[in-house]
Amino acid sequence: MANIRYRIEKWFEVYARAIYRNPIKIMIIVLLFTALLVSQISKIRIDTSTEGFLHDDDPALLAYNSFRDQFGRDEVIIIALKPPDIFHQEFLTKVKLLHEDLEENVPYIDDITSIINARNTRGEADELIVEDLLENWPANETEMATLKSRVMSNPMYQNLLISAGGAYTTIIIRTHSHSILGEDLDVLEGFEEDASEDSETPAKPAPKPVYLTDKENSQAVHAARAVLKKYEAPDFQTYIAGSPVVTHFLKQYVMIDMRKFMALAIGTVAIFLFVMSRGYSFP
Repeated sequence: MANIRYRIEKWFEVYARAIYRNPIKIMIIVLLFTALLVSQISKIRIDTSTEGFLHDDDPALLAYNSFRDQFGRDEVIIIALKPPDIFHQEFLTKVKLLHEDLEENVPYIDDITSIINARNTRGEADELIVEDLLENWPANETEMATLKSRVMSNPMYQNLLISAGGAYTTIIIRTHSHSILGEDLDVLEGFEEDASEDSETPAKPAPKPVYLTDKENSQAVHAARAVLKKYEAPDFQTYIAGSPVVTHFLKQYVMIDMRKFMALAIGTVAIFLFVMSRGYSFP
């Protein structure tokens, strides 16, 4: 045991002597090594999604990916709106403008649903009527009261597009399941002149699907928040939620905390080195 300890101490002695005798070379090596590490900072990726905690071959992740391939993404961005009165001409007009603005400016949207384009299925006499809820825009107080009664009595809207008490209404944004980054689609695939059923050329294997990336998710959340800021007002309060939003903000706070912890760690090490060496010196 004593022999091992002696060897370790001897190695540190030789190492310290080499540093002391070659300060310029050691400084250059340290700077080059530091520059190499700093150059890789841009390649750091932080994945705060639930599936990011699982291995690629995890059975739970494989089952979830199969679900997404078949049914699309099950995560949605939810925007809640709180006006003085939902069933008012001015508010409904503003919601319509917001709905169209989100549909036009938020990327990767697969579907967007609100009270503006909600489906209304009802029976009248011996007829089954399927139409948009606001296909016929209410023009007066009587029609507005009919609309309110129809919405508040429909269990399909309750706690989905409108709260139980009618204080809030929502806009639900469902984004694409798969990523479009680097997508290279051949629109003429399968229509080549020399294509034939008995061709001996083996078919190309289907590319592995790439699911919506963290970057694309953040772009969608950023765009949605930017649109909401244009409509925010004391009588038009907006709230944004949903797992894509949580993932986006969690990643942001992780990065902020990481920078703080790194600065604190470097500062603490520098202070302790200064105290232990009782000063500073340059070669």
